[in-house]
Amino acid sequence: MAKKVVIGCRIGGYSFSSIGINLAFLHWACGFRNLGWDVALLEELSVESLPQDGQGDKRQKLQLCLEHWQNILSLFGFEDHSTILIDGKAKDLEKFLLFAKESLFLLNISGLVRSRSVLSTFKKKVYLDLDPGFTQVWAKGYGCDMNLEGHDLYFSIGLTLEEDDKKVPSTGLKWHPTFPPVSLEWWPKREGGLNWSTITHWCGYPEVSWNGNTYGNKAEEWEKVIDLPLLYKGDGRFQIASDLQDDHEIRRRFLAKNWQMVSSFPISANFDQYRNFIGQSRGEFSVVKSGYRRSNSGWFSDRTVCYLAMGKPAVIQDTGWSKIIYPGEGLFSFDSLDEAVKAIEKIEQDYSFHSFKARQLAEMLFDSTKVAWNMVERIEKYKKN
Repeated sequence: MAKKVVIGCRIGGYSFSSIGINLAFLHWACGFRNLGWDVALLEELSVESLPQDGQGDKRQKLQLCLEHWQNILSLFGFEDHSTILIDGKAKDLEKFLLFAKESLFLLNISGLVRSRSVLSTFKKKVYLDLDPGFTQVWAKGYGCDMNLEGHDLYFSIGLTLEEDDKKVPSTGLKWHPTFPPVSLEWWPKREGGLNWSTITHWCGYPEVSWNGNTYGNKAEEWEKVIDLPLLYKGDGRFQIASDLQDDHEIRRRFLAKNWQMVSSFPISANFDQYRNFIGQSRGEFSVVKSGYRRSNSGWFSDRTVCYLAMGKPAVIQDTGWSKIIYPGEGLFSFDSLDEAVKAIEKIEQDYSFHSFKARQLAEMLFDSTKVAWNMVERIEKYKKN
């Protein structure tokens, strides 16, 4: 009999133009499925917190939410066993709870599964942190309930996360690092393209402060590289797909510096459009949230691994990840605008080589099957101890 796992996720609870965020959950599910496991996804929502997409009353919005959930899960083949709890209720809940009881563990991504009655069903509960540095500041600096308690093991995509009570407050938990996964079968290699690009939220969530440090979004980091298209002397063009409105002052300033600024909403509306945007790109150039950089958490993007899988070289602002994923072939880190320009120039000197290395890096480190298996091995080791 196949082993079983449940992935705690958020899909229906996000805007319908959020396929990039959805993939952060779905790639984990694909990884365990590739191991031969039976996989179910679990989402908890309240009617009051439904996304505001579309028109109509709460009942109509709920129906749209459920249809969106079903469409996404069906696309990736996870409609069997999976369920969405709306205010604690779900269709075929007893059937799902039986699956949960038989599962080896719940992978509770960002602690999104909170129902005590549901959590008590699982033999083991594993927490996965997607916001290293921020999670600890929210929990200890602001008293936010991050649902950290009651789990057996804790993982983070913060590859160098250290709760030193200087840059990152201490939760008293041991965090095991993990690479963000990408399901390679969904991201075939496609060399070439015209634009160095990325897809981003400009601000995301509000900045926070702790111990004299401010942990912010990408906005301030983008300002540091605004002159990149003017300094780069090659033929490459630079494109940002973001949530900035057409008449936004920031957007106008970046256009004046020769950036191509496009809306991220149609790109992130469905998987094919999202993948085609990446596939038609030459590579990824992107900054990170200042909070990831200041915490030195080693955060690495679940979007960047999609670029790498398609053979798209990436030049990404460093968060400490370069200590674990050695850059220089297919993937480059930067701390300054000058370093970014030099990295792009080096890639363009032998683009085919760096495209090959980008895909190879995805296969070696970020393949969802390998990432899932590495987590299983860590969990098994914990059980023996």
